[in-house]
Amino acid sequence: MQGRLTIISLCVVSLFLAGCMEPSEQDWGEVGDYQVTAEWFTVELENKVDYYQDGENVTWTVESSLAGDSIDNFGGNVVGILLEVNYPSEDETANAGLCLGIEDNVADTISATANKGVWGLAQSGTNPGSHVVNLTWHNNSIIENVNISGLSEKEIHDQLAFGDAALGSYNISIQVDAEAFSGPACTHTDDGENVETIVNLLILDFLITSQGDTTQDITALGAGDGEISLLLFIPWFVAIFGLVGYISINRNRFQLSMILEDEESESGDEIVEAIIVDEETTNVGNSLVESYKSRVLTLCALYVAQGIPWGFMTVTFVTYLALEGVGAGKLALLLTLGTLPWSIKFLWGPVIDRFQYREMGRRRPWILAAQTGMVIFLSAILFVPDPASNVLLVSIMFCVYNIFTSLQDVATDALAVDILRHNEIEQVNSYMFTSKSIGGIIGGAGLGSVINILGIKGAIALQIPILIVIMLVPIYMTERPGEKRFPWSDSGNIVDYESKEQPSFTIIFANIKTALNIKAAQLGVLLSLTVSLSFFLIPVLPLLFVRELGWTEEQFNQTKGGVILIVTMLGYLVGGVLGKTIGGKATIIYAAVGTAITTTIWGLTEGLWSEGIFMMAIWSIRTFGWAVVMVNIYSLMMKVTWGEVGGTQFTGYMAMMNLSAIIGYQLAEPFASRFDYPTLFIMAAVFETLVVLAVMFIDPDQTRRELGSIS
Repeated sequence: MQGRLTIISLCVVSLFLAGCMEPSEQDWGEVGDYQVTAEWFTVELENKVDYYQDGENVTWTVESSLAGDSIDNFGGNVVGILLEVNYPSEDETANAGLCLGIEDNVADTISATANKGVWGLAQSGTNPGSHVVNLTWHNNSIIENVNISGLSEKEIHDQLAFGDAALGSYNISIQVDAEAFSGPACTHTDDGENVETIVNLLILDFLITSQGDTTQDITALGAGDGEISLLLFIPWFVAIFGLVGYISINRNRFQLSMILEDEESESGDEIVEAIIVDEETTNVGNSLVESYKSRVLTLCALYVAQGIPWGFMTVTFVTYLALEGVGAGKLALLLTLGTLPWSIKFLWGPVIDRFQYREMGRRRPWILAAQTGMVIFLSAILFVPDPASNVLLVSIMFCVYNIFTSLQDVATDALAVDILRHNEIEQVNSYMFTSKSIGGIIGGAGLGSVINILGIKGAIALQIPILIVIMLVPIYMTERPGEKRFPWSDSGNIVDYESKEQPSFTIIFANIKTALNIKAAQLGVLLSLTVSLSFFLIPVLPLLFVRELGWTEEQFNQTKGGVILIVTMLGYLVGGVLGKTIGGKATIIYAAVGTAITTTIWGLTEGLWSEGIFMMAIWSIRTFGWAVVMVNIYSLMMKVTWGEVGGTQFTGYMAMMNLSAIIGYQLAEPFASRFDYPTLFIMAAVFETLVVLAVMFIDPDQTRRELGSIS
């Protein structure tokens, strides 16, 4: 009993910790002798050519958020603006008179100014020519000194790193003071000049080294030079391979051969189970429990609806605001408020399990209510006069909008737990998560490509009919035969669902305790908390590709947002087929081992990393393998979830997976600052094999066998 209470307590604590972890504070060295080594990077923010009228001072702003990923990849420590001003010609127009065409043009003065807060610098030059405004705010003498004495490590750091104060808006101004030739018989006119301006940010990535040669990367996450010999990892991998071999030999004992077919289902409501038949022979009706096609269509449509707003908010809308001059702080506020409802969405679980309108279905009323709220608040954003000038209001509205979106997500997952047959879960989950990726593409790349034509409000308005069309799917579907489509519809023969009393919160939490008393459910907690520990590699990859291998930001983003996304969707689809064919648990184990092998090979082939084709291939293979693992883990968690508390239990597993990812991200800094890239890959492979240990004793059918289906 004590062990079970520990698991339950771990589950509850994990839910409230998700999203709340912060990195540890820096341990600074005392006053002493230090050395600083530095590396410079430049990130281009803007490159344009404009015509400037004589005497007119033109001022505009550029935003660090335009190149946020590149800034982060190079360490994030912005210490200056490099403004290049080019004016290669001096054009004057000859007036009527005795001009011979050989008169010299009079040079114009082009003045350029760069400002950031209290820092500013102005420089001038005459055309034709160019000049540079190099505005920096760090103490360069510290970098030039071979030895630095009398300062603490924190004092050195504060003169070289400026955090958020160096980010945000930068003010640029150009003024042309035109001069024209004027002679006794000939005069020229000069109304202004064409000037090219290139705005670059200067980024300083530095290391502070103490007298004891202890090196610490203060400004950036970057790979260290520590190395762990592969020989130390070999015993672990040999043990894992031996364990997988043992499991494979004893397939029945570890449920590797378990593929849940239709005829295995003997529990649950007898009338509903009698109606449900194989998907190949489904002709009885169109309700979700009757029709396989209806189940797939409804769940996939709802997952598309979840992906669209997320892609729109994180890609299209953020980019629009950045181009409109909105600062990084306000963009962060938008993303924070938009993400907040997803971080605490597990709170919806007990609510949707407690309050139900059975005449319209257990989950369908919640889905319809959520979609109605999504449409209303998305429409309301259209009435904001200028979104770029009212970011706080729009952020609050997006927060409320995502409250409804997260509600739909929880209700949809609970619906899937209720209506999917055990033999369908793997494949249908692959369709669902692929659909969510497609929704993200529609909201990001799709709406982002039409924003220049329709404008931001046109892109927002375009989502409304899309959501309404998707909303028609749950409107015209029913969960079970005889349920009402609308509250005002006549009641049908609903298999006595209405006679059941609504469960109180006391009953719900008692049911959660009952559900977690099942060994498979307890092991599901362990699996959820370990599945994403290898995610420490995610923030390391851009450093490897961009900083070490010389990929451009565009190349990396196009690969990650294009090829890798497509490979992920293929992994979901193939993973669903494999789970249905050989069993979800077997697929997880073999795919996890295969992915770990791929990750290890990646770490051992450093000599091939300069080959772009090899890096894309190995990255794609690893991504494909882990997508196969993840879609089957989602399915396995759905199988060990008890339908009576489906909204609460399954959402809890998802929250713990988020916590696992957060832990993985927190491991990135201590790992990457100490070990080189090959070692990091091998360590990630070790974490990937932990999935085998977590999943091997889970019985996918235990919850259904011991607790039954929903009643």
